[in-house]
Amino acid sequence: MNIAVLLYHEVNEFEAVTLFHILHTAKEISQMEDLEVFTVAKARNSVQTSGGLTITPLYAFMSCPQPDVLIIPGGSGIEKALRDKTITGYVSDVRPNLKVLATVSSGVLLLGKLGFLRDQVVTSRQDLLETLEDFEVLQVSKERMVKNDSGLWCAGESMAAIDLALDVVRHVLSPDIAQRVEKRLGLQHSQGRLF
Repeated sequence: MNIAVLLYHEVNEFEAVTLFHILHTAKEISQMEDLEVFTVAKARNSVQTSGGLTITPLYAFMSCPQPDVLIIPGGSGIEKALRDKTITGYVSDVRPNLKVLATVSSGVLLLGKLGFLRDQVVTSRQDLLETLEDFEVLQVSKERMVKNDSGLWCAGESMAAIDLALDVVRHVLSPDIAQRVEKRLGLQHSQGRLF
């Protein structure tokens, strides 16, 4: 099982690092030898996040194993990523073999550009909800997170990256592992929302 977090210049570091940290913690707890959690970008060159953090991806697209789960964080660089044919080409190429294709906040715009939101229920940040209607979606939701039967999942705000990562753990590993991750990381549930 391969779980990849997509990186690009000016990605939101909170979303990218939170996703990776929760998923990597699940790998440690599960001790599954065939579970890999990694970052991927168009090259192995370091990317600078929207907040100035420098991250070096583990894989470039050309050398990356096929992911089973691909998560696209948002960030101020998403507009440039939309216009980058290497990035859009990679997402298009891996899509047919993904069990889950997930986005956080503005990351959903990349899927809209590729036509993957058509006839899906979607969500994003509040300021992007109207924009989502341009992508022939079935419904724009104001929910914190939506999961379509097609395997397309969307988390709205940056803080929902926590919920998304835990749901991926529940889906591909088990509810027990997700609960143990929450306990180890000190995450608290309150009426279905993590704080």
